[in-house]
Amino acid sequence: MWVKLILLLLLCLMIAGAVHFAQPREVHGPTPTAHAANSIRLITWNIGYAELEDDTRAHSKDLPAVADVILREDPDAVALQELTGKDQLNTLVGLLKGKYRGAVAQQGRTDRFEAVLVKDTGATFTPVAVGSRYALAASFRTRPDTPQITLLSAHADAFNAAARRTYTENLIDWAQARMRSSEVFIAGDFNFELKAANETNLYTDNVKHDSESYSHILRSFRDLGRNAGDTAINDRRIDYVFGPPKQVGRVEVLRNAAVGRMDHWPLLVEVGL
Repeated sequence: MWVKLILLLLLCLMIAGAVHFAQPREVHGPTPTAHAANSIRLITWNIGYAELEDDTRAHSKDLPAVADVILREDPDAVALQELTGKDQLNTLVGLLKGKYRGAVAQQGRTDRFEAVLVKDTGATFTPVAVGSRYALAASFRTRPDTPQITLLSAHADAFNAAARRTYTENLIDWAQARMRSSEVFIAGDFNFELKAANETNLYTDNVKHDSESYSHILRSFRDLGRNAGDTAINDRRIDYVFGPPKQVGRVEVLRNAAVGRMDHWPLLVEVGL
């Protein structure tokens, strides 16, 4: 009799233990924005305004909101487009509480600038001449023992697909020359129209050119944000992060981040190194 009772008690304890360990447990760990030490988190964001505005470049009054997004998401580097110049970049660096340093590209035949922000205090910045425009490259490391990263902030022509094709080809030529010594990522607003349904809008003159430009990039790089969805108004996916074929983690279009009359949302991509 006692043997049966002991066996019954042991059975009950086994069942209770199984139920306990099957229950969801509270995890005390990193915040949702924290990312693994062996990964890199990048954001690309065109912070300019829609074409209906008098000045479609970034507006300084929006910079505190831009800084809040960056501080909350905690990327290792940020590619920005359509700044008015170095003064806006300096304001943004100040709002980021010393956590980032950055630079803007040289001015080409345009009134707006590309920029890159990085956490690494030892980062170097290189303007990249692409026809009549300038992209900006930042070279940095997420940790001393990780590979060197090169991030290009790019912005292709909004109205001429043939110009976008030339821009893309020149940009990829520059990037390919550095792929042996660095992990290269290209981020920015390429203005590609890859959907035939969008051909009637004012942003393209030849979908064929854009398809060929996109295919040319994919010969050397992976479209890391491919499954994230539209990045701009009017159902347009025109902001990209291209990089090596790494393990992709979090990929998200931050659709609640835009303020004022911005017509783009930031694209966040996290990949393993």
